[in-house]
Formats: sequence, structure tokens, C-alpha cells
Amino acid sequence: MTRTGGAVWSVYEAAGRLAAPLAAPYLAHRAARGKEDAGRISEKRGVASHVPFPEAPIWLHAVSVGESVAALSVADSLVGWGYPVLVTTSTPTAARRVAAHEGASLCHQFAPLDAAPFVARFLDTWRPQAAIFTESEVWPATLQALARRGIPRAHVNARLSARSFARWKARPWLSAPLFGMIDLALCQTARQGERFEALGVREVHVTGQIKFDAAPPIADPAAVEALREVIGSRPVWLAASTHPGEEEAVIVAHRRLRERWPDILTIIAPRHVERADAIEALDPLDMTRRSKGERPEAGLYLADTFGEMGTLFAVAPVVFLGASLVPLGGHNPAEPAAHGTALLTGPSHGEMFEPFLAGDAALVVDGADALAETVSALFDDEARRAALAERAALVLDAERGALGRTMDALSQWFAANAVEAGRAL
Repeated sequence: MTRTGGAVWSVYEAAGRLAAPLAAPYLAHRAARGKEDAGRISEKRGVASHVPFPEAPIWLHAVSVGESVAALSVADSLVGWGYPVLVTTSTPTAARRVAAHEGASLCHQFAPLDAAPFVARFLDTWRPQAAIFTESEVWPATLQALARRGIPRAHVNARLSARSFARWKARPWLSAPLFGMIDLALCQTARQGERFEALGVREVHVTGQIKFDAAPPIADPAAVEALREVIGSRPVWLAASTHPGEEEAVIVAHRRLRERWPDILTIIAPRHVERADAIEALDPLDMTRRSKGERPEAGLYLADTFGEMGTLFAVAPVVFLGASLVPLGGHNPAEPAAHGTALLTGPSHGEMFEPFLAGDAALVVDGADALAETVSALFDDEARRAALAERAALVLDAERGALGRTMDALSQWFAANAVEAGRAL
């Protein structure tokens, strides 16, 4: 660790200690706004709400829903190996997704805030024998605490955006001591591997995108049948995992589509359902909401419920994936591809879409006009739509295998670090 960088991260750690008393009102404020689980906010201060395992667990962290897809695939494999697994997330939505996997050997907690007192309390309680983070999670206070205790540290499905990499690369006196505390990075692509290596990670391997191996969201047969019955013969498409600024474009595209398809149904499934009221306010006269038990009888249907994305993918032959018309890096195309949909994305789609675009298995739209034009063209040409969906399924199949490579690498890393299943606390 460089002297300057070490001093800066020591100051960061000290600042976290000083700010710790402010955490309770801060978390209460977030809970009042629906951004925290009000009944579990003490977990963010490292207070356990679950009885710890009798054996030392593997700690696996995923910040939100997107990261939890890869994390749960790894967690299920670790449980199969005989390890107890503690999965942490930062968001309530991700917590709900993890809940479906909980059992005797897997439990969920909210991750502690990255402040030394909370991290210490968390580690004192759970005593993990290894810590695994997903994607781009780099927490200075947490890494320092783990390193001091000699707990091995790895990143899986690792990635850094070009912007984040550039910022870290421009400050080597900060990045080198921080990334040097990461023992192992198993990266999504060769480009990502080069980034982690350049920032000082000790051991780097390219294992691929784990999300391509994850099971697709479950489509409830009864819910699918009920929704199809209500939709009938209407043309239908889905704007999935949308973010602020995208629903407006989707609604404009919907209005233009109605000129050609008067009875068209546009389903909007926002990434964060707590934004439902704000989305409804964009067009309250032509929008019904699933959370209220309303039927999709208007032109716009707001799917603001949890755990139903698989059902929505099953009824929509065309899917636009959000976080791509705004600069957020896109979402996971594997999930709709596994359900046989034709894929659309915006220009800010991120690396996950690259194999689909290279395989002519997805289309890029750059705004409301292009979105309306492309959806209409796919409704007009059923053969083209089916071919697009078929190519997406083929690309997805070809890209799978990352989970196996990741688990092979973790197995070797565990052996090198004496991480053993059934080790008593």
C-alpha cells in the first residue's frame, strides 16, 4: 500500500467512525421514502436479525437485483458443495429475490454500510471464512477490515465501467492500495480482466458472464394464461426494467404505434416499482395498474408488481430492455432471450448485449421514434420477429458456461486458502 493512498483510506475509515452516529437517522429517512426495509434497517449497522450458522459461512454480496442473478447462481453451487452461505444485498428489491433461495444453508441479510464500526460488528457476528463480491462492488472500509482479519477476498462476474476504470486509473495512489486488497477477480470479459489487472488486483482470470447461465425468471402458467386471455388478439410489447426518462419515450412510442395499431397494448415494467405513482401520472387516462388488480384494458399497462417478469416475458413477443435509452449501461438480455422474445435495446446497452448484437440477435433503437418504428416493423413481419428471437436463443446458448468456469476457479482458490466446508466457528 502506498504511503499516500494508505493515508487517504485511513482517513476514509476514520471519517466512517465519526459519521457512524448519523447512520440511524439517515437510514430512517430512507426507510420513510421506501428505499429501505423499515423493519430491518439495523442490519445496515451490522446488527444480525438471523441466528448465525454454527459453521463459518462464505459471505457473498450482491448490491441489487441485477447482481443478485449471478450471486444466487454461485450461492446455490456453494450450498451444493456443503458450505453455508450468507448472501447480502443493499436493496429491498434484491432482498426479495434472494428470499426465494433461503433455507437451512443459505440466509439473507442486508449488507452493513461501509463504515468500520458496522463492518466490524457484522464480521464479529458472522465470522465468514471468505468474502466474495459481485461485479463492481469495491468497499474501502470493508476490504480493509477483511484484510486485517486475514479473510480471503474475491470478486466474481467482475466488471468496471469505462468511466469508473478511467477515474481509478487516473489516481493510482488511491486505486493501487485499494484494488491490491482484492486477492482474486474472475472477470466477465478480457477487457474487464485487463482493467482489474491494471488497477492492481493480485490474480485475474476471465471466466465469462454468469448471468447467461442463470435460470430465467419463472413464468407462472396460470398467470400467463390469464393475462393472454385478457389480451386476446391485441398486439402487445413490453418495456422492461425501465428507468426515469425512459417511460416518457415509451409512452411517446406507444402513441405513435396507435396510429398504425389502434388496439396495441404497451406494458411498462419499471425497474423500481416504488416509482409507479410517478409513471402513472405521465398518462393516467390511458394507463391501468397491475398492482391494483386492474385489467390491461387501456393502451398502457403498468406492471408494478414483484416477481412477475417471467410472466411478462412469456406474453410479450417483443421486449425493449431499459437502462439503455439513458446512460445506465443496460440490463440483462439473457432473461428475455430465454423466453423467446425479440430483443430491443437503446444505445447505452453495455457489454452484455455485445454478443447478441454481433450475432444479429438484437436491435438498437435510439429514441421514441426509432422504438415505435422498430416495434411496428416487427409486428408487420412475424417471420423476422421469430428469427430474431431464435438467434437470441442461440447466442445465449453459445455464451453459457461461465458459472462452471467460475466455480472451478473458486474451488482452486478455496483450496489454496484452506477454505473448508463445515469449518466450525
